[in-house]
Amino acid sequence: GAAAVHRAPPGSRTRLRNDSQGTSSYQHVPRHFSTMSKRKHPTGSAASKDAWKQNPMQSVNNHKFLNQPGDAVCESLEGFVQSHPNCQLLDGLPDIKVVVRANTLLSNVDKNKVAVISGGGSGHEPAHAGFVGEGMLNAAVCGDVFASPSVDAVLAAIRHVCGPNGCLIIVKNYTGDRLNFGLAAERAKLEGFLVEIVVVGDDCALPPPLGVAGRRGLAGTLFVHKVAGAAANSGLNLNAVKLEAMEAAAAVGTVGVAVAAHTLPGATAPARTIPGGQMELGLGIHGEPGAFTEPVTDVVSIVDMLLTKITDQKTGYMACLKGKMEVPKVGLEKVDATEVKTPKQAPAPKVAVMINSLGATPLMELYVVAKAAREWLKNRGLNPARVFVGPLMTALNMNGFSVSVMVLDTQRLGRIDAPVQSAAWPHCAQSEAKLAPMPVSKNKVTEVNFVEESKEKYGDSPPKPVTWTGGLVLACVVGACKALQNIEKQVTDADTKVGDGDCGTTFARGASGLLQDVPHMNCDTPRDVALAIGLSIRRTMGGTAGALYDIFFAAAGVQMGGMPVDDPETWFVGFEAGVDAMRKYGNALPGNRTMLDALVPALEAARVKVTEGRSGSRGGEALEAAACAAEEGAVATRLMAAGAGRSSYVPKHVLLSVQDPGATASAAWLRGCADAAREYL
Repeated sequence: GAAAVHRAPPGSRTRLRNDSQGTSSYQHVPRHFSTMSKRKHPTGSAASKDAWKQNPMQSVNNHKFLNQPGDAVCESLEGFVQSHPNCQLLDGLPDIKVVVRANTLLSNVDKNKVAVISGGGSGHEPAHAGFVGEGMLNAAVCGDVFASPSVDAVLAAIRHVCGPNGCLIIVKNYTGDRLNFGLAAERAKLEGFLVEIVVVGDDCALPPPLGVAGRRGLAGTLFVHKVAGAAANSGLNLNAVKLEAMEAAAAVGTVGVAVAAHTLPGATAPARTIPGGQMELGLGIHGEPGAFTEPVTDVVSIVDMLLTKITDQKTGYMACLKGKMEVPKVGLEKVDATEVKTPKQAPAPKVAVMINSLGATPLMELYVVAKAAREWLKNRGLNPARVFVGPLMTALNMNGFSVSVMVLDTQRLGRIDAPVQSAAWPHCAQSEAKLAPMPVSKNKVTEVNFVEESKEKYGDSPPKPVTWTGGLVLACVVGACKALQNIEKQVTDADTKVGDGDCGTTFARGASGLLQDVPHMNCDTPRDVALAIGLSIRRTMGGTAGALYDIFFAAAGVQMGGMPVDDPETWFVGFEAGVDAMRKYGNALPGNRTMLDALVPALEAARVKVTEGRSGSRGGEALEAAACAAEEGAVATRLMAAGAGRSSYVPKHVLLSVQDPGATASAAWLRGCADAAREYL
């Protein structure tokens, strides 16, 4: 369906204007005036600057990628319907902002079925327009940011979607929404439409009594949308659809948490500040302060606070859970998130869970929350049969999330699982996730895990190297690992400027894993110890550096096969093979500002010592020369232009301020080897 647009002169856009009476109207402005935001970085009193310093997260994402702030809602809705062909706008912008289903081959609009309408203020995207589609909403009525839509907009939606079997309006429990949607419903009834309303208040943060205002409507309202939409799509009459929606609303609870408030379009600072190190629990989706404040803590503890509030039987909000929860298990009885529960005589009560981003919380963190929520519920005898994760009902760019729980019966589970054709309703697994077995390599020669074999055989007391040189190798590996751990902060700080900030932690993580593994390695055989180091790095290090060093040690191990452990030439040959393999597969050259700018000079310095027969006592002199050359090479990268890796995208003036992190780390482990060898010798 084509998107209808508001009537405006060619080449112009609308902009919100506040007149002298304080009311809002729209004026047309030339298009070129809308190409840049006029907002500036906050300046002014010391108090305002101090407020920004309270929590570093408050200064994140305060710039908005908009034209004129007053145009944001209309332009966003126009972009939405142009991106989703199953939706279209009523031709009433900017005053009437209503998204409806488009009658296409992919989305059949049956006027003989009960229609479902919802809506509210904008700023909660993808709610509410993102849930318009077959099996869910027929129309979403959108107001300005955090402002209820007008009566005329709601009435326009009713007139457009309501057929002979009527329509159900679902609204969140906020005064403006109740009044405007309610008045529109009454006016529609005067015109002969069959209209019913269900008000959802799923907030569980504040204890009763709450006065006339009642519980706020939060993200759990989306569960009610889904149930009502599926019921209507099945052909039920209006009263039956309303009854299912009311029962769903009575079975859902939500609590949210945030560490930073939102920033309104056109504003230069967050709506308010949350002190650093603090988080607010029980806040609304319009930036209202939380019910209480707690120090920030880990996700498991936060989820415990939220779900304890939701399921608290003292409030009576989730009375449908009474007698269904068990005493939480601890210790060995605790249920893991991936554990399949042993069937009981009475199946565990099923619940649906929604982990909702409030705007700025990324999916990685939401899935951590989802795992913690699953474990919490399972350890209390509940079955999280469906878990929905994503940004579903946001609060602009608020940094936080909410957890919603809805108790399921057989009918309600069927409504949740019913097909839906909306833009934003997420997919959800309908069975317990099981771990897939790890594949086993057919090449036993290169994949033998010496470390695991040793751990199984010797436990915590592996045998020490038999040869003197084997002891030297063990000392060098330990020295290299400790050097990488000591330099973690320096490398991380450098990589934060010229990369993605993970180089120091990547090397330190690999070093920590290797420290645990190296006592179990066969340090008396060059090939075996090189392959074992590569396998350890592969398991623990990750990232580009981990892959390159895995290649390095694999190539070194192959080249050193059958060579004597006490000959310095053996280790030089392995080092050379590793550097060549790293150069080949990393697609970098010396001078490209990479770890090769430390390793290649080290290789050449060691070559001189070995070729001249001056490798020193068991290779110590060659190791010292290699370490010195690597350190000089790492320092020299400060003046190099990056030709490979993430640094190649960084401006040259930034590169001049720091030497390459990978080269710095490589020089560090070589120095650790050389120092350990000197002490051992």
